Amino acid sequence: MKRLFLVAFLVIASLIFSVKISVLCSPDNADALKWLAQEFMKKNPDIQVEIVPLSWEVLYPKLLQDLRSQAGSFDAFTYDVMTTGAVSFGLVDLGEFMMQHPELVPEDYDLDDFIPQVLEESGKWQGKLVGLPFYNNTMLFYYRKDLFEDPKIKQAFKEKYGRELTLPTTWEEVVDIAEFFTKKYNKNSPTEYGIALMFPRTHTLFYMYLLFFGEYRNAPLGIMRHGTADLEYGEYFTADHKPAFNNEEGLKALEMMKRLMPYSPDPLGSDYGETIEYFNQGLVAMVPQWTGPYLIFKSTLGEDKVGIIPMPGRSVSGQWALGINKFIPEEKKLAAFKFIVFATSKWADKNKFLKFAVAPARISTLRDPEVRAADPRVPALEVTYITQTHRPRIPEEPRLEDITVETFSKILSEELPLSMETLNDLAKKWEEILGK
Repeated sequence: MKRLFLVAFLVIASLIFSVKISVLCSPDNADALKWLAQEFMKKNPDIQVEIVPLSWEVLYPKLLQDLRSQAGSFDAFTYDVMTTGAVSFGLVDLGEFMMQHPELVPEDYDLDDFIPQVLEESGKWQGKLVGLPFYNNTMLFYYRKDLFEDPKIKQAFKEKYGRELTLPTTWEEVVDIAEFFTKKYNKNSPTEYGIALMFPRTHTLFYMYLLFFGEYRNAPLGIMRHGTADLEYGEYFTADHKPAFNNEEGLKALEMMKRLMPYSPDPLGSDYGETIEYFNQGLVAMVPQWTGPYLIFKSTLGEDKVGIIPMPGRSVSGQWALGINKFIPEEKKLAAFKFIVFATSKWADKNKFLKFAVAPARISTLRDPEVRAADPRVPALEVTYITQTHRPRIPEEPRLEDITVETFSKILSEELPLSMETLNDLAKKWEEILGK
């Protein structure tokens, strides 16, 4: 009986004297964060962690509203890399915090173990460490492995195109393959369409464009004309921060997107969820998608049918980091810091990838033999992390994105001509927003 009273007392005491923190996050990494919160609270019963998932469309404006008002209604949050510049003013300087509280940083935490580009892009802003990399998302190219390896299909492709059916490394190669797997152009195709594309008039179209533009922007001629992109402005800009898309490279990217559209189910009306379902249901042979859907594909189609390669051309980064609200009491900052360090530790990075497909941010995870044996995405991730393109992270990004997706959408639906004049008009609007 005495023992029961003692246990009850300890439980009640922990509830009374514990610090409670709330962590806002995107739904696609919420399950991993919830699991990590449970593991963290087992080791830290004096800190209660509440994970609050919010859709991307709700999360970002809520973050901005709360930070601008300095209300401090939440304590930590995951932020998308492209919003870094916009939210950075409300984030705790973690580099300074670590120097003030070295006792809270575990000896094996090792900042140098984060993939350098990922730490720089998602964790830093103007030289300060404002976040810890949590979800190193990127886009991969999924294909139906069973169809690409079928001898009859391979023979039919060779007879039609005079070359082997190989895994595509360029979008030019994807065009032929997408046509071949579209029943309208090949009545014997095992799938209705060749490829699932998501070109809706949302932020999705803004990053999908870089899958095509990145190849031309980073080719030797593109680099000679526009210089090397930096991580704050990304490939949409020249090296001296002017629009980089109103030129031959920008036109080529949109032309390629239009060439692929006949081989995709409803490309202008499909987004993340729809394209996952098209591939999942066997409606298409190929789909560019983020790292997360792999577990869905594996579960529905079977591991032997799902192939994964780096994106033809260039991929695009989609990293998420964990940061701490600058406008909360010191007691909560300490608790939030302990949690985000735990959630981004080597142990957490490995296990959230194995259990929840939340893409790793640490070198040690990519090199881990258990991880390499368990997950076929690792080789493609290693290549992609080095070659992927980047969206702007500057505070003006949301306004640039809004006007860009409107123009691109009208070009793809032929409401506006695909011409240099159209792109120049868009570039002029960009310069007005940027004050140039």
